[in-house]
Amino acid sequence: MDCAQEVSLLRSRLSRVNGVRDLRFDVVQARMDVEYSAEKTSAEEIEAAVASIGMRCEKWVRAGQAGDRKQRRLDSSLLFTWASGLALAAGMGVEAWQSGDLVHAILVHEHSGHALPLAVQLLFWAAICAGVIPALPKAWAALRGLRADMNLLVVLSVVGASVLGEWTEAATLSFLFALAGRMEHWSMVRARDAIARLLSVAPPEASVIHGSHEHRVAVETVGVGARVRVRPGERIPADGRIVAGVSFVNQALITGESVAVEKHAGEEVFAGTINESGTLEVETSREASDSTLARMIRMVEESHSRRAPSEQIVERFTRYYTPTVLLLAFCISTLPPLWKGGGWSEWFYQGMVVLLIACPCALVISTPVSIVAALTCAAKQGVLLKGGTFLEEAARMRVLVLGRAGVLTRGVPELADQRVLSEPEIEEIRNWQAWKGEQGVDWPLTPRTLSESGARGSVLRSVEQIAGKGWTAAVREEAGSVVLEAYCDARRAGAGEVLQKLKQRGLERVLVLTGDPCQAGWDAASAAGISEVEADLYPMEKAARVQDLRRLYGHVGMVADGLTDAEALAEASLGITMGSQGADMARETADGVLMTNDLGRLVFLVDHARRTLRVIRGNILFALGAKVLFLAAAMAGMATLWMAVAADMGATFVVTLNGLRLLRSKTHPTG
Repeated sequence: MDCAQEVSLLRSRLSRVNGVRDLRFDVVQARMDVEYSAEKTSAEEIEAAVASIGMRCEKWVRAGQAGDRKQRRLDSSLLFTWASGLALAAGMGVEAWQSGDLVHAILVHEHSGHALPLAVQLLFWAAICAGVIPALPKAWAALRGLRADMNLLVVLSVVGASVLGEWTEAATLSFLFALAGRMEHWSMVRARDAIARLLSVAPPEASVIHGSHEHRVAVETVGVGARVRVRPGERIPADGRIVAGVSFVNQALITGESVAVEKHAGEEVFAGTINESGTLEVETSREASDSTLARMIRMVEESHSRRAPSEQIVERFTRYYTPTVLLLAFCISTLPPLWKGGGWSEWFYQGMVVLLIACPCALVISTPVSIVAALTCAAKQGVLLKGGTFLEEAARMRVLVLGRAGVLTRGVPELADQRVLSEPEIEEIRNWQAWKGEQGVDWPLTPRTLSESGARGSVLRSVEQIAGKGWTAAVREEAGSVVLEAYCDARRAGAGEVLQKLKQRGLERVLVLTGDPCQAGWDAASAAGISEVEADLYPMEKAARVQDLRRLYGHVGMVADGLTDAEALAEASLGITMGSQGADMARETADGVLMTNDLGRLVFLVDHARRTLRVIRGNILFALGAKVLFLAAAMAGMATLWMAVAADMGATFVVTLNGLRLLRSKTHPTG
């Protein structure tokens, strides 16, 4: 499945299968998801329906893991293309040898219907058959479904050219069509390989330590709390925390950092990252199916099936474009000879040229290839988005809403002050609001404060949770002194610089929405140069405020990572959360994830998204321009069948390669 028109064929055929409820397609990964009732149909019946239109299906496997059977099928398609090309070249060679004019045989086109020697006709017939045989089942399915796709148009044009005696044209058309299919497949393979390189990085096995020995086991069988050994040059098999060893770890896959990071005992590491120097012992914190890499893979795979607005616009356009051009082809074939009298074969030929120009392959493929390449590149830089829609939202973002904790701050507590309390002070703070944290989140102060307060002779009591606001507690003293410790959330360095760069790129407004007290919100915001803060907000109040902003500005982005931010993230045009520290609910609700807690990736995301939109617009304009140019040439009687196919093939090839350029980032991840 290399073309959006094949998707149309599949959708048309399978929608008629009793029991099929829903169909989803991912052209780039050649994947079709079918939801069906097992009581009304079966996988075998679905496979038979696919086979009826000249395609085959098998259980989907991740890119780069396809079996030998699929590779053999691809080679057979290549064999037909070679056979068509060689037969065409041989036919032209024989014709040129007999006529003594090689240039005339290859370049000059005359609608003469002249008879060719039998040997030349046989060679051209071989070229025609080899080129169109793979397309015949799809062409027949399109004809039965009354759908004008490229396969049907080429077959009809080849038949028409043969009837007119244009053997060279028919053979050239068949070969170029087969070659176009190969080039289209090659471009899709490039995109699939890029995804495969991104996804096929997790090691299949891990060295699990048991007492004084270790043994290799499948990564899928490694549970939480297992101790694994990772030697230099190996990939870390699972998310976890280092318990022994020091090494430099290349985390480019997860965080986008180009330089390896020194890791010590107690620090977190991720599955799929590379241990570059010393031996590490890691205690796993997640199962393989729930690792950061596994979640990242799922997001990348799912993002390809979510169509961007530009894709939907192009699809709606082609619904009207193709019938319009078909009507134009009919008019060109019939009206001029009726008006002037005679010349039916000449104008019928030009009508077939217009038929081929009607195929919107280049136009349809221009957007999805670009979107997938851009999403894959962003993922390699540590920015995951759940679909092309959100990539376009990043390019159009006008307002940015930020949470405080974990965004403008690092979510790491720092001891700001401590002192021994006097007796009057102890009495005064018996009902003191001591600490606040996000409801339901593993707040880093909690276990530490409990243990330290107990050691110093005070304990927590009367702990009360306040929905959406955190919690309060009172302390009581025992024997000994009571020590008051004040902690603050460490500010995130460089946040102000990031926001300034975003404003230089046209961001109109930045504000902070937080459930924390007003003073805490203003302290964090002012340090980052933000002048708008709304504090003491409940979750529903944050969501309502984001709704108001969307009504005013249209495109509103939000970056937050707390459980109480989930509603607001869902209301934003583009909701982004932090990958390594964000709450699970926030990650599920958000439209994107920063795999590293670096706000500088927002600058990269905006630049990358805008570059993607420029590429998409350029592709669409180029594809439409090529169509208009050849339509004008056809109406002037200056175009040929093989020129039409070459133009369509060339335009498809150009827009595909242009879209694949987005696999390479032109901007530094930190902006």
